[in-house]
Amino acid sequence: MPTGAPFRGLVTILDVVQPAQSVGAHLAAKLQSFASDERTLTDELCDMLCIWLSATAATPSGHPTFWLELEKTTAPVEVITGADLELVVSSPLGFKRCLLQAKVLDPATGKLRCASKQGWEDLRVQLSKARASARDLAFLLVYVPGTLLNGKDYGYSTYEQEFLKTARGRLEAFMGATVIAVDDLLAPNDQWIDPVKKVRELTPGQFHAGIPFWRFLLELMLCLRSTWQFDTRVSVPDNAQPFRSLSIGAKEVSRETWDEIQAMGTEWLRSHGAEG
Repeated sequence: MPTGAPFRGLVTILDVVQPAQSVGAHLAAKLQSFASDERTLTDELCDMLCIWLSATAATPSGHPTFWLELEKTTAPVEVITGADLELVVSSPLGFKRCLLQAKVLDPATGKLRCASKQGWEDLRVQLSKARASARDLAFLLVYVPGTLLNGKDYGYSTYEQEFLKTARGRLEAFMGATVIAVDDLLAPNDQWIDPVKKVRELTPGQFHAGIPFWRFLLELMLCLRSTWQFDTRVSVPDNAQPFRSLSIGAKEVSRETWDEIQAMGTEWLRSHGAEG
């Protein structure tokens, strides 16, 4: 069911960055303070992204603007068996449909909450089903607790972040929402690429092939990840509805202007390295 009216805000492509970074920092603080579960944090991701992006005013930078429209949908509880989050990004060039399966890096144990023989198998099956539906737009979304991060707020902050003002982690706080492509976790036969470590940590809270959610979102919008599709009719069986769906669309902008936006945004993003 749609959750209220769509959120709208007039933005430039770079105005998307700080709100999306702040969402990762907020989720890290929420997890650290309350040991929240995946679905609570996924709710927060959708809600705070909608609120902060719709409240963002276009920066007077000379960059082309567009209307960013966001709409949330929650599946009825009785049919929730699919991914934790469906993310649909659209522009004048088409749309992209992503499926994300969320897992928490537990602040008490330092392990993913699926870290058992059965838990890993359940995750493998969930990821393989997501990839069967979304192909190269299937992802694992890892929520990282705030004490492993540096406590920054990136311009938007919440009550929970007050408890992390003294955080001294090495990683940027926006890594509180880290995205890993299923193709970097599962081989073509749907088995783990690394059968021992499965989802490999490089340092506590930093995962091999993981990128921050804000960068993932921009890569989708700027066509640096996957390609635009044109048939918006997506058939999802009732028994595979995602817990949350979030639609993010660039509206009232021509194809020519969007080409300009993609070129400018791509140049900026590439100048900010792999992690940002």
